[in-house]
Amino acid sequence: MLQNQLQHFRHHLAHDNSLLHFSLLGVVAGINCGLIMLAFHALLAFIQEQILPGSEADNFEALPLWAYFALPASSGLIIGIVMRLFAKHNSRTGVPHVLHCLHSKHGHMPVKNMLVQFFMGAFALATGQSGGREGPAVHLGAGVNSLMGQKLLFPNNSIRMLIGCGTAAAIAAAFNTPIAGVIFAMEVVMMEYTIVGFIPITLAAISATAVMRAMSDSEKLFAIPNIEHIAMSSLAELPFVAVVGLLAACCSALFIVILKLGLKQSDRPVIARCLLAGVITGSCALLVPEVLGIGYDSLNAVLANQYTLGIILVLLAAKVLATAASCGLGLPIGLIGPNLLIGACLGGAVGIVVESLFPGLNSQRGFYVLLGMGAVMGAVMNAPLAALMALLELTENTNIIFPGMLAITVATIGHSAIFKQRSATQTVFRRLNTLLRTDPLSLALQRTSVAGIMERQVLSTPQVISAISAQVLLDDAARQHCVTLVSSSREQGINCYPWQDIKPLLEAAIANQETEIDLYKIAPAFEAASPLHIQATLREALDLMNEHDINYVHITGPRLIQGALSRKAINHHASMPQ
Repeated sequence: MLQNQLQHFRHHLAHDNSLLHFSLLGVVAGINCGLIMLAFHALLAFIQEQILPGSEADNFEALPLWAYFALPASSGLIIGIVMRLFAKHNSRTGVPHVLHCLHSKHGHMPVKNMLVQFFMGAFALATGQSGGREGPAVHLGAGVNSLMGQKLLFPNNSIRMLIGCGTAAAIAAAFNTPIAGVIFAMEVVMMEYTIVGFIPITLAAISATAVMRAMSDSEKLFAIPNIEHIAMSSLAELPFVAVVGLLAACCSALFIVILKLGLKQSDRPVIARCLLAGVITGSCALLVPEVLGIGYDSLNAVLANQYTLGIILVLLAAKVLATAASCGLGLPIGLIGPNLLIGACLGGAVGIVVESLFPGLNSQRGFYVLLGMGAVMGAVMNAPLAALMALLELTENTNIIFPGMLAITVATIGHSAIFKQRSATQTVFRRLNTLLRTDPLSLALQRTSVAGIMERQVLSTPQVISAISAQVLLDDAARQHCVTLVSSSREQGINCYPWQDIKPLLEAAIANQETEIDLYKIAPAFEAASPLHIQATLREALDLMNEHDINYVHITGPRLIQGALSRKAINHHASMPQ
């Protein structure tokens, strides 16, 4: 009974318009992500309790001076040794790995990469490596849902949707920003906006946020003083807002340049790369210990005006160097959290200068801090809308929208048009010479499974049959309204015949009282067909047809022949309004 219901559910997921069934997946995906994020946070907190003074989270500044260098350097060596135990392709983590699996592996994510991300990601962040937890969050959220889809034999188009849901849920759970999670998933990961995609992804973000708020401390990450008064005092501040965006573009471009230098070392042994990342972070920490860890405590200090201009500028430079180098050298960490701190330092510096030169302006320094956060995040990730939504949710103040739009837009334009830099994820793929198939046709074909449009009125038969078997075929075809006949033989392989073409030839052979009928001889104009699993998407089917220069695939599954799919059917589906 349960198996039949599951099969019925799979059948609905094969279509790209099954909104109700995808919505149910979204809810389940959000809960899965919330639970694995709770486990990740628990592991992170446990490790920090063992090594940090006072068992306080992110209390790296309380460490003795020698530990500022020794802790990240030694943990980098340990991470490298552990990752060396895995094959190179199993040590890839973070958002780039998720994107690669989504667009090149049809959403199938390996479990070994998840294990590396879960344990080594938590260890890296707990021991002071300069990174964020949203990279591991996205990987784990997408991975746990991909594994669920693979285990339940869901169609690949729905596994792709599960990854999008897991991404949105992860960002929502990491920052308590469900809207930003939805936009990030569609803007950066799925790379398309559709109603059928938006609703399940939104439900996933809601579910994950609800789980985190119900089962953990749901306090805001950032304490913004006088948040209700955060606003632009007058239009005279617009030039300064634009300056924040332009400086953010400079920081983001520098970040990508350093990231590229790290990526150029990708052919070196992983132990050497991770050790070097730890040494760089440790060296920066000797100068400014606030560079250790994610940096949310330092970000709150910038918001509270606790740092001088000199400290802010040194922290800004150290955080750019340590985070970009660590990510480029392959540590299993994220980069959004540190880039929020980078942006906060940048905005804080601008705010101090504006206060000094133009004391008549009434805007608070925190106003520029928030603009810097959104501008750097939007430029580095090439996700301007997600950055703007994150600003809105973090502040719960609509006054930030108008200046935020300007700062983020200027930063994004400056990053790509003036400094000619790509986003962090695009930079990684360019280094790996990996092409993501994100053109509109590929994305449209990946939204539907072959089971959604394949011909199910299919009869299968050996290539050589008797006259009696041929008559049985004719009778079965009439009763089942057969569309395609599939024949198989050791010599000729699998071939497809349109029933309307093969039917009169079989009738003629029977009328001629032939005792043995060879389908290949009576109908040489057959269509060769390669096998394709019923989980596959239309994109996979078209790729297989192009690879073998054929016009048919026969669909396999629990039974050898589940159906048949023609190139004509794919072309017709692609030409229909989506």
